[in-house]
Parts: sequence; C-alpha cells; structure tokens
Amino acid sequence: MGGSVPWQGGRTVIVDDNMTAATMLADFLRLIGHDSEVLPVTSVQDIAANILRRAPDVAFLDISLAGLDGCEIAGLLRARGCTSHLIAITGFGDPDDFERSRRAGFDEHWTKPLDVERIERFMAAPPRRA
Repeated sequence: MGGSVPWQGGRTVIVDDNMTAATMLADFLRLIGHDSEVLPVTSVQDIAANILRRAPDVAFLDISLAGLDGCEIAGLLRARGCTSHLIAITGFGDPDDFERSRRAGFDEHWTKPLDVERIERFMAAPPRRA
C-alpha cells in the first residue's frame, strides 16, 4: 500500500464467481476504509436488482460469471438509471474487450490479477463518472 490517505466511507459491491478473489477484494476495500459487500452470483436480473437496491459508489463486476455476462448486467444497470461507477474486472484484456465493456456501460476495465496499488489509488478519491 502506498502513502495516500484514502477517501473514507465509500460503498462498494463486488460480483465475481471466484469467491476467494471477491472476498480478498472486499477485505482490502474494508482495510482502506470502505464498506464492501460481495453479492451472490444468481441471475442477470437479480444481480442488477441487488446493485440498484444498494446504490453503491463503485461496483466491481466480473465480465465472465459462470454462464452469465457481466456486460449484460452493466447494460441493464445503465438502462435502469444506475449511476454507480462500474468497473469490469476480467481476465480479458484485448482492445476489443475494452471497447465491449465501454459500450456496455462500464466506466473502467481492469484486467486480473488486480493490482492493490491501483485499487488504492483509485479509491483515494470519490469516483467521477465521465
């Protein structure tokens, strides 16, 4: 961890079918001062409803979720007026993947494994939607 003083109290949610990775990210976010919750991977509709109900500042969404498409979730969230900052977390890092996530409504596209210094820098200030 770097020396930045993180923005405190941001609400985050994480949707990832890799529970170990999701829990580690949630634990790290809590460590640097943010509320963080791992949401269950159920259906596109249920995940979107859970995120909308919680209205997080930031939602970390895996793109490839055990038969579900994270880009479909992002598109549904945006169609329903979600203003949360959406971050795609994925192993897919080709330029086409970045463009696909942008078109779906993601604000950021981060490839796995996630870099804790990047997370800390990003979470140092409230996110701004473009």
